[in-house]
Amino acid sequence: MLSVVIQPFFCNILAIAKDSPFCIVVIVLTRYLLKKSFAPTERILQSQKDFVATASHELKSPLAVMISNTDMLLNDVSLNEQTKQAVQTIDFECMRLSRLVKDMLLLASSDAKTWTLHKSIINIDTLLITLYETYEPVCMKQNLELKLHLSEESYPAMLTDKDRLFQILCVFLDNAIQHSKNNSLIEIEVIATEKNIAFSVVDHGQGISDEDKHYIFDRFYSGDKSHANKSNFGLGLSIAKELTQMLNGAITINDTAGGGATFTVKFPLKQIKACRS
Repeated sequence: MLSVVIQPFFCNILAIAKDSPFCIVVIVLTRYLLKKSFAPTERILQSQKDFVATASHELKSPLAVMISNTDMLLNDVSLNEQTKQAVQTIDFECMRLSRLVKDMLLLASSDAKTWTLHKSIINIDTLLITLYETYEPVCMKQNLELKLHLSEESYPAMLTDKDRLFQILCVFLDNAIQHSKNNSLIEIEVIATEKNIAFSVVDHGQGISDEDKHYIFDRFYSGDKSHANKSNFGLGLSIAKELTQMLNGAITINDTAGGGATFTVKFPLKQIKACRS
């Protein structure tokens, strides 16, 4: 945009000063300096991205230690109520930072274009059970109930990147936990048809307005205009969308009956057929 404005300006000046070599030199030099000063500083931007990735990685271990120790303190029955509340506050902030670090690592990988796919034939039942066992203690800690709906029939084998699919479902669950009401239910559902297989995370929380649905997958977008919910950084869902696109899937959001939101990621059956051959 800047070059479009500067270009005709210098053309006019050059036309006026064409008989003055000194003016031409000054104008050309000025143009060069302006262009250089407004040029994107790719090296600096890359350094910033590298710093974010490195810092996020280095924060993972100490945060895990802090969370583990706060859990131990919370189980200490000898703590008085005031101390217990202080530890709960520390635990909440540590969990908030942990989610941010996880999102920043994914974001850094996306910006660096280092995401790679390692597809293999996966067992969906095993993936879902692992997901449930990972999040069931987290939900209990937040006074939430997590329910996994498994089909009586085995799900079809699927050719996909297990880790990327797991990351998408983790984003859905993190979002559901953040926006669920106390003592409410979160459900994990999978529906396989002849054409598609769809993974859904259903919450019964506050729901998402029609306006926010248009932007919910944009980076850093938060439907909380007051910023009262400080646990929401507006990164997770945008990352889930990018991962879904990498896996040739589609991501959708719908209202949950009775209130709440249902996030679904769907993959075409042709991918599943491919893995059976």
